[in-house]
Amino acid sequence: MSEKFSKILMIVVGAIGLVAIFFLARIVISGDAEITSSAELQSTVVSPFIIFSIIVLVLTAVIAVLFSGYTLIQHPEQLKKTLIGLGVLVGLLLITYFVSPNSQVVDVTGKVLMEESSSSQLVSAGISYSFLLGTIGLGFFLWDFVKSMIK
Repeated sequence: MSEKFSKILMIVVGAIGLVAIFFLARIVISGDAEITSSAELQSTVVSPFIIFSIIVLVLTAVIAVLFSGYTLIQHPEQLKKTLIGLGVLVGLLLITYFVSPNSQVVDVTGKVLMEESSSSQLVSAGISYSFLLGTIGLGFFLWDFVKSMIK
């Protein structure tokens, strides 16, 4: 990273920090009790801070995705590995979706919370997918741990 770009980046980060401190000071000066009880104060003090935070979050995510995409385009071998990894993840997701039941969802007392539908199948697939990825991750962690103990 060039020195000029680094200085510009530090100025932008400093400006974001100053704006955030300004919003935080407005909230602290207003006080907890007043903000909690007044909807008008919430909309004039807290809402701009939330909007600012969302804007910073979205811009950060977009910049991260764009730079990652640019780097992947510059290095085709990494792009190939990334696409293979994404393909494996999509394949595992499809497997968990088609294996998941679409039956009724009931609570502990037997009351039906959701009738048979694709929504219940999606929820079940999401839970199974999370469990599967967690199990795979734990397996790799244990494999690496055992391998490092042997060395």
